[in-house]
Amino acid sequence: MANQENQSSIFLDVFRRADKKDNGQISWEEFVSFFADGVMGKEELETLFKQIDTHNTNYIDPGELCQFFSQHLGEFKQIYDVVEDLHTKINTALHTTAKTYPAETRMNKFIKRFLMKEVTNQVSALQLPLESASEGMDELAKEESGDTKPVEASDVLKKSDVTPGRVGRRAKRQASNQSQNSIFDGTMSTTLTAQVDRLSTLLDRLEHGVNTDGFVDEDLEALASDKYYLVEFETNIKGDSKEVFRKAMRTYIEGANNAEGCLSTCVRYYKDIGSFALYEIWDSEENFKKYNSDGTKFSVQMKEYIDGFVNNKGLDFPASWWKKNA
Repeated sequence: MANQENQSSIFLDVFRRADKKDNGQISWEEFVSFFADGVMGKEELETLFKQIDTHNTNYIDPGELCQFFSQHLGEFKQIYDVVEDLHTKINTALHTTAKTYPAETRMNKFIKRFLMKEVTNQVSALQLPLESASEGMDELAKEESGDTKPVEASDVLKKSDVTPGRVGRRAKRQASNQSQNSIFDGTMSTTLTAQVDRLSTLLDRLEHGVNTDGFVDEDLEALASDKYYLVEFETNIKGDSKEVFRKAMRTYIEGANNAEGCLSTCVRYYKDIGSFALYEIWDSEENFKKYNSDGTKFSVQMKEYIDGFVNNKGLDFPASWWKKNA
């Protein structure tokens, strides 16, 4: 019984997002807007809508959706049995850490950051194969669709009312992996990885933000080792290569964040000029070059996708600007 309640709670949270008017009823238009996946045709989704609409009201309530999908869990049943509990435990840990972290000792902050990054790694290790499998299933379904024309939200909605379906939501999620929004918005719809990433970013900023106290006009006893290395890589990408570029960028960043000497990475997309920028901070130019040896350098990997403009430069800066005391 508890497992069924967990599954229902998860599905209710998912399907509330389909109820755009928040009136407890999901119309045919809202149904298409939510479930359109770039594969299913209009008649196919209409058949499914009528199958779920057990009361024949031309509306579906979230409870009917929960009941329908709960009957088709199959091999995913055990996963949904524990997901709700995992949500709760992670949310509790995030809230507690956010409150206590600023007052922790320097050593305890180090331990919390290590644990947080390992949680991120573990969640990512689960998420990546699922995303890959999902995309593979979508591609296979498209190949098997034949002449079926995929339905789009614009087919049943006025242009001003169109909201992204599952394809749009996935693309938005992939494009915003580096988003730095609020630490926790209190909704179960936020993915676990996004929650962990946001708190990890906050912790790093609290501990490693730019240290204005370290700005001094003159230091006559500085050493060559008292420097960190900032790298900027900015470029325009060919229009049909942006998704490949994003995937390659994520792979590079994941490797860099686990490499010796990498202190931080940051990605920006400047929409006014249409360029991507990758910023990296390393404890030395030597470690940066070490990571980028053997043809792994990002600019080399992406050469065929770059559309002309490239700005690739690095400079040293005083380490005291980055380090902060406990």
